[in-house]
Amino acid sequence: MGGRFALGLMALDPERFRRATIISAHPGLEDASQRADRLAGDRAWIRRLLEDGIDAFVDAWESQPLFATQAGLPSAVLEQQRRRRLGQSPTGLAASLEQHGLARMPSLWEPLTAFPGALSWIVGSSDARFLGIAREVVRRRPATRLHVLPGVGHNPLLECPEILSDLLV
Repeated sequence: MGGRFALGLMALDPERFRRATIISAHPGLEDASQRADRLAGDRAWIRRLLEDGIDAFVDAWESQPLFATQAGLPSAVLEQQRRRRLGQSPTGLAASLEQHGLARMPSLWEPLTAFPGALSWIVGSSDARFLGIAREVVRRRPATRLHVLPGVGHNPLLECPEILSDLLV
């Protein structure tokens, strides 16, 4: 969700930012039916979280195909990530999904394409869905600099922090 929040700040006050780097983000759903489908999905996650508890929720969350590339990470990295997830407040997570999930977020495609600053977009090559989104960003805003990280999935911060830090310098 961090990328979406960053896009929201850019949309609110684009002149404040001379440049931005966005990592594996979604600028929002433009179609009402997609938004309704996503809201139903988010609410199913919320029900699972509140009815089954944080442990069952995290088990299911981590088993999503979106995170499959993380299976090869060192066990210490995975254990630390899992501890962070398990340490979250279930009611806080539920509220976050309800209020800040993709279904609730306005589409930021238009302000993104109008952003006057330098824009870099980072995505993993193994994250097919978000790679497609990144390519659409570049199609709509050709001045965007796209960085596709080979063999990386949805979370470059976790999967390749060294490569990412080189890009962020």
